[in-house]
Amino acid sequence: MGQPVVLIVEDNQLSRTMLRDALRDVPCAVSEAHDGDEAFAALTSSPPAVMLLDLVLPKRSGSEVLKFVKEKKLPTRVLIITAMDTRGMADQALDDGAHGFIGKPFHPLEVRSAVEGALAAHAAGGT
Repeated sequence: MGQPVVLIVEDNQLSRTMLRDALRDVPCAVSEAHDGDEAFAALTSSPPAVMLLDLVLPKRSGSEVLKFVKEKKLPTRVLIITAMDTRGMADQALDDGAHGFIGKPFHPLEVRSAVEGALAAHAAGGT
């Protein structure tokens, strides 16, 4: 079956690179989307095991992408990554179906730990 896929949905190239680098030693395949439309396309064609999702994206917001995952009951575990680290936004994202929240600036070990936990939960069939 191959390695589980982690989809990074982030419009900032530097942030995508930092996230990809943080996952270098995690046994997964990493794919990227730089806007909400690309995220929808990736989710529709082959839902990833885990998605690192920025809330502020061009074309479609991260909130729209998150709601799509929930409505379609996709097995993807969603971790929100955003600079807008407000408690209210985090709570709303969790209410909308996110499985975790990482504020920017993030530490690579924080990202790695969150993704490893999400991959383990996905492998165990948890939603």
